[in-house]
Amino acid sequence: MNRRAGTIRLYRWLVAALCLGTLCTGTAATGRTAWAGTGVHTGRLGHAPSVTLVDTAGGGAKAADAGHERRDITGDRLKLPHPVNPALPPVGQALAKAHGMKYLLAQRTTDYNHASLSQTKNIELVGRRLNGIVVGPGETFSYAKHLGPYTAENGYHWGRAFSGDRIVPSMGGGVCQGASTLYSALLRTGLQIVERHPHSLTVPYLPPGEDATVAYGYLDFKFRNNRDTPVLIAAQTDPSKRYLTVAVWGQTKAPNITVHHEVLAKYPYRVVKRCVAQAHAEERVVVLAPGQPGVKVRSWLETETPAGMQRKSLGTDTYKASPRILDVARGTRGCAS
Repeated sequence: MNRRAGTIRLYRWLVAALCLGTLCTGTAATGRTAWAGTGVHTGRLGHAPSVTLVDTAGGGAKAADAGHERRDITGDRLKLPHPVNPALPPVGQALAKAHGMKYLLAQRTTDYNHASLSQTKNIELVGRRLNGIVVGPGETFSYAKHLGPYTAENGYHWGRAFSGDRIVPSMGGGVCQGASTLYSALLRTGLQIVERHPHSLTVPYLPPGEDATVAYGYLDFKFRNNRDTPVLIAAQTDPSKRYLTVAVWGQTKAPNITVHHEVLAKYPYRVVKRCVAQAHAEERVVVLAPGQPGVKVRSWLETETPAGMQRKSLGTDTYKASPRILDVARGTRGCAS
């Protein structure tokens, strides 16, 4: 392999590394360059067997229990991990005890294997900054207030964000994984969600309908402590496994809540073929972005009460399809010379 071919292959590897995974919003980059590409549903859910995915667009109900495999909404295998260090105390137990909170209301784990090196730094910084936040009775927690702004001056690095159906460079990219993991935990506590926005594309670390995007100055994530006693947010990362775990603690037990998602529609991705004078090195077709289907999902909670099961709607979220993008050498079938 000559030097030019080796350089091109290295460039392609870097592009692939930058384009891997479906990420969240920090401060979106401007300019005309659009970096596209996702790892299609290669992410994992955290522990707690409390998610059911019902696919009314394709038929059948799929239980998403921890440590098991299921078919995801596109028919691909999706392996769910076991809880992080299940033999160890729950995240933040010593801190919670110091605050007089002995009940773990909920705990959720997501992985960040999709993240680049700089984005990994953002996710781990988010874990450190979330850890130890106490929200008093009647108070409203603001993600932007506690963790923003998502700038270099505030310790964040470049990552990636969604812009429509594409992925773009973004300062602070990765901060949404903290918001999403926190949201996933809060859904199981009975605490009041005040503000939450879904991503434009599905994320690789939580099911559709269970994510939360943020963008400083106009998209925040907020919840209100509707209890009579304070609650504690605890968080930690496991760099060796690339896990982010967020726990919520309180002075009284949480109700028994399960989270459900129903797939209402699926949207296939389109293929964008770019005919170029010369494909990369000796290859005639180069995949710049693999493509990712979109989906429409309805979500709800079911809570056990003395009077029976109560159902609460979380609304409907629609996620765009992200195109498959190919560079095809002229002279190849479909690209005239």
